[in-house]
Amino acid sequence: MTRRYREIVYSAPLSEPVEGQAWIAQAEGDWRLVVFPGTPSRKYLFERFLRLAPPDLEVVVLARPGYARGHARAYLDFDDQVAAARPFLDGGKKVVTLGVSYGGALAFKVALDFPEIVRGVVSVAALVAEPRPWVQPFVDLGGAPAVRGLLPRTLHHARAEVAGRRAQIGPLFARLKELAAPVTILHGDLDHLVAFSDAETLRGFFAPDADVELARVRGGTHFLEMQYPRRLYAAARSVIARAEDRRPPRRLEFDRTMII
Repeated sequence: MTRRYREIVYSAPLSEPVEGQAWIAQAEGDWRLVVFPGTPSRKYLFERFLRLAPPDLEVVVLARPGYARGHARAYLDFDDQVAAARPFLDGGKKVVTLGVSYGGALAFKVALDFPEIVRGVVSVAALVAEPRPWVQPFVDLGGAPAVRGLLPRTLHHARAEVAGRRAQIGPLFARLKELAAPVTILHGDLDHLVAFSDAETLRGFFAPDADVELARVRGGTHFLEMQYPRRLYAAARSVIARAEDRRPPRRLEFDRTMII
C-alpha cells in the first residue's frame, strides 16, 4: 500500500522571507523525517520515496530555497537553507533530518543548531570534499558564454551552490564533534558523482566515541532515494531506535564498514 502525500506552500523565514514549497506525507506518530534534497533540488527523485513512507512516520521533503516555485535566484547561505526547515521543527514531533548529497551538510547543520528538537541525522551520498574529478569540467562548461544561455536556471543555481558551499563546510564540519545525536552515514559503492571516501572523511569529523554508523550500500548509485528508498527508511528507523533507548552504538572501523 502506498502513502498519499500533498504539496504545501508556506512562509519560509529566510533573511528575506519567501514562499517555500514542500511535500508532506502526514502521520500521527511521534516522529517526523525532514529531508534536504541535493542540488539541483528535484521533486521527482523523491516521488517513490514519499509513496513508500512508513504509516507511523511523518515525512517532509523540502523543495529547498532557490528551487521552490517562483524562486528566481540561488540561496547560497546555509542559514537560509536551514531557515526554510524551521516551520517543520515545531508542532511537538521529534525530528530526524536526512540530507542527500549537497543536502547532507544542511541536515547536520539543523541538528547542530536545534539539538533539543533534532534527535538524529541520516546522510545519504553526502558531498563532503568535492565531486569526482570528471564532474568539475562539466560544471565549468556550464558557465561558458556559449553554453550558459542554453541551460535552465536551476542548473546555474546548482553551480552556484557547489561553489558557495566551500567557504561554509569547514566551520560546519568542525562543529560535528559537538553532535550528541545518533548518525547513520549511507553511501553507495557505485556512486559516480561523489566518492565513497567522502563518507569515510565525514566519519572522521565526529568524536571517537560518537554514535555514528557508516554503511556502504552494495550496488548503490548517487541516487539512493530513488534506488533504495526502503533502505533510507531503515536507516531512519535505526537512528530513531538509538535515540529512544540510547543503546551503545556499533563501532565500525573503516576496514569493517557495514555493507547493506
